[in-house]
Amino acid sequence: MKKNTAALILALLITATGSLTAQMAASTSATPALLLAFTGKAQSSDALLAWTMEGQTNCKWFVIERSGDTGGYDSIGVVIGINNGNANNYTFSDDHMLKGNNYYRIRQVDMDGVLRYSKIVNLSNIESNNKMAIYPNPAIAVLNYNVSSPAAQQVIATTGRYLGIAIANLINLCNPQIIVLTGWVADSLGSAVLPHVRATAARYALAEPWEGTEISLCPIDRNPVSLGAATLVLEGFLS
Repeated sequence: MKKNTAALILALLITATGSLTAQMAASTSATPALLLAFTGKAQSSDALLAWTMEGQTNCKWFVIERSGDTGGYDSIGVVIGINNGNANNYTFSDDHMLKGNNYYRIRQVDMDGVLRYSKIVNLSNIESNNKMAIYPNPAIAVLNYNVSSPAAQQVIATTGRYLGIAIANLINLCNPQIIVLTGWVADSLGSAVLPHVRATAARYALAEPWEGTEISLCPIDRNPVSLGAATLVLEGFLS
């Protein structure tokens, strides 16, 4: 009985030792790869990502993930890993960047299911952030605009300020009751430039004449100067 018990214990020890050795061998054969670099560059509305790995022997693939300013990462692409134990360079192009900031990271998936994440690279979609859209093109009667660029917004503010100073001088000299803005500037940028015009005119005009003056946009969208001149001629003819 003692011999059988000793033999059983010895067999268990041998089995446990062999399993431990196999586990150690498996763990040492799958050495984690080293991420040497992860960079990105924005070109127009495209993002070019590049990363370098070293010592890959157990990598299944790389999942490229992207997040915007609203948060939450989405998978946008997969790159298969190269397991040759050498240093390997990888690239990925995102041809449809989000508006504003784009946050990229790489999720490395190993053969055994282990996940590893890279650092986060932040790229800005400059083309979408610095744009002034004008439509339709060509325009017949109405020209619409959409400004999302700080530089374009600054131009509108400067235009309104210069125009407001000129109108303030007109108010001080002529004391008009109403001033109607017309022309291509008013037609194209009227709703955006009007607040800057009013604020500047109120600052530089005398208080008493300014209180009785109204500044508005012309409601006639097609050459009001010519239409007004024609109206005067018609009025004289009918009278």
